[in-house]
Amino acid sequence: MNNEPNEKLIEFINGIAENVFLVQFVISIIGLIMNIPHLLILLHSSMRTSSTNSIMIGIAICDLIVLSENVYERVQGYWFYGSRNPCINDFKFWYLYSLLIGDFLLTVFERASFWLGVFLAFARLIIMKAAGTTLKISKPIFGYLLTLVLVGLSSVHSAYLYHGFSITQQGTWKPDRTCTGYPANYSEPTFVRRFAGDETVFSTRYKIIDGVSRVNLHFLNIYNFYNFQILVSVFYPILAILLFFEIRKSAKFAAKTLSKTSFEERHRTCRMILVMTIFYVISSAPAGISDYVQLFGNLSTKSILLTLVGYGSIFISALFCLNASSHCIINFTMSSKYRQTVKMCLGMKK
Repeated sequence: MNNEPNEKLIEFINGIAENVFLVQFVISIIGLIMNIPHLLILLHSSMRTSSTNSIMIGIAICDLIVLSENVYERVQGYWFYGSRNPCINDFKFWYLYSLLIGDFLLTVFERASFWLGVFLAFARLIIMKAAGTTLKISKPIFGYLLTLVLVGLSSVHSAYLYHGFSITQQGTWKPDRTCTGYPANYSEPTFVRRFAGDETVFSTRYKIIDGVSRVNLHFLNIYNFYNFQILVSVFYPILAILLFFEIRKSAKFAAKTLSKTSFEERHRTCRMILVMTIFYVISSAPAGISDYVQLFGNLSTKSILLTLVGYGSIFISALFCLNASSHCIINFTMSSKYRQTVKMCLGMKK
């Protein structure tokens, strides 16, 4: 009797989950369309002059890969495999293999994007504190090397999990009688993604490496990995506060020592990175809270909290896509150099 209200609420949450999937799909398409020209602008020779811009190039590449994977998975799920079409085998080997690769790329570049955002704010903070001196951290090569290092570390971390998965044959599939175009007695093998070895032991090791616990490996398989968000969600607010006070502190000093044009451009760049950091705070905080709940909370099977945590990862992914879509707008509205490059690419002299 007591479980009946919980079951109804869980059914209600499950009912609205599809709308969250749709929102994520739409935002991913918009972000993908916006980030392609955004990356092309950042790759222009006039923009590749500092570590700030080279780090943003790395962020744009990571965001594009994540958004592309989201769009691919949703398109396949809505119109092809996963659409519950009785005339399509939803468990083909190549489809499950593509999803496995997609999940690997998703976790690698999503994690790298968040950490690049952290280092973007951190590098800018150091450059502002060392005003008047030339630092190696301000060179474009620093951003490129940082991107390679973070993507490499993230790849090793994700590979530790995904190397344990295999796709094995489970049974056979036969088309429905209403399906046309198939010969008589036609059948295809069906496959399933399985984890090889002891899931409990492996999951424990993975949690230790990641620095935080998860409910079980089942959620690691289905939903995106946000374990690293606990640490990221702590760093971003601290960096945002430090950047804010550093901008106020250096404003008067820079106004006296720099020309008006240099001062305005430097001030715009600092404010732009501050706004990007705030957006990262908004997109990373819910994931950090979710992981904190899983770390210290006791989530029982079929509980409302467990359901919210599970579907919350979809909402968090939508926030990531929204944050990725905002970078182009933030750069265009707050960076005069970015706008000049856009005009140059469009052939507009004035």
